[in-house]
Amino acid sequence: MKTNFVPRVNQLDSIQLDNEIVNILKEQVYSILRNLPPGLLSRFQPEINLLTNSALWNFSIRKSFATFGQQMLSISYEKEQLGSGKLKAHYALTVALAYLKELIQFRLTGVTFLQRMITIVENCLTCLNFINFFRFLRTGRKPSLVDFILRLDHRSIDGAKRRTIGYSYMTRELIWAGFMELLGFTIPIVNYHALKRRLRNMLKLESGSREAKKIELETGSRCVYCNERVTLPHHMGCGHVFCYYCLQGNLLADSGFQCNVCDFKSGIFERVVTAG
Repeated sequence: MKTNFVPRVNQLDSIQLDNEIVNILKEQVYSILRNLPPGLLSRFQPEINLLTNSALWNFSIRKSFATFGQQMLSISYEKEQLGSGKLKAHYALTVALAYLKELIQFRLTGVTFLQRMITIVENCLTCLNFINFFRFLRTGRKPSLVDFILRLDHRSIDGAKRRTIGYSYMTRELIWAGFMELLGFTIPIVNYHALKRRLRNMLKLESGSREAKKIELETGSRCVYCNERVTLPHHMGCGHVFCYYCLQGNLLADSGFQCNVCDFKSGIFERVVTAG
């Protein structure tokens, strides 16, 4: 059973779905043609987009009197409204004009007059779409400018069914969004290094203050913090070697930083001096 009632949200969602379907199809086509010689894809981009949009239009509007986005939401145009003349006009407004615009932008870049006209027409269409959107919000009919020009109305195939909204899902989303905002606010002010040190001290009952040990630096010595070959070796008196930036960065982030191997803590920050 078909009915004239189509919720506004369904009509707007069908437009968004159509745009996503076009983008997905274009990405698939470009991925297939990516191995062509350099410059060939961009050279024939208007024609590729024309073939893609024509195929989508043929298998949706021409065959089913509804775009793929409308079909996913059980919406269609009335068959009587889309006669032969309006089908041709719909193709010209949705596919042919887009190809003409890309043709001018890609092939006639040196013609200043045409480029200026394209800009003016785009600005006018943006304003008209803006006005038509507010008209659609008031009337609930003809969401796109093409529908308004061709006097096309949407019809619901499944009858006058309103979209059911799961408020439990919305509640979960709101709670999760609030929790993420809370984390985004609190995490930057938490001193992660100090918290990590305190947790390690709680799990290890041994004291972190010990006597200084002799520093031994070898050819293959690695930083005990980043486990990479040590750069500008420094120590804090426990016998383990750190990169300068590893040790200095931790000391700046946490004044009570302890060696991550032996939990040694001191105020020493000295460069390792090799003998000889």
